[in-house]
Amino acid sequence: MEENKKTIVRNLIKEKLGKDEIDETATLATYGLDSLDVMEFLMDLENKFDVRFEGEDLAKVKTVGELLKIIDETIK
Repeated sequence: MEENKKTIVRNLIKEKLGKDEIDETATLATYGLDSLDVMEFLMDLENKFDVRFEGEDLAKVKTVGELLKIIDETIK
């Protein structure tokens, strides 16, 4: 993913989490996100970047870093 898109995504995640910094090794639950929160966030990204995320990959996401990896691989 190009650097500008990475910055946008990371800023959106920080905004969603209500944090100035994010720990990519932290679990989504650490930040109070459940699977519904993640799906809503990804739907927002799908609309913003005109992409689609694969459902089976998303079911495995446990950490912020894993979420970022899927986003990076999907948004190019």
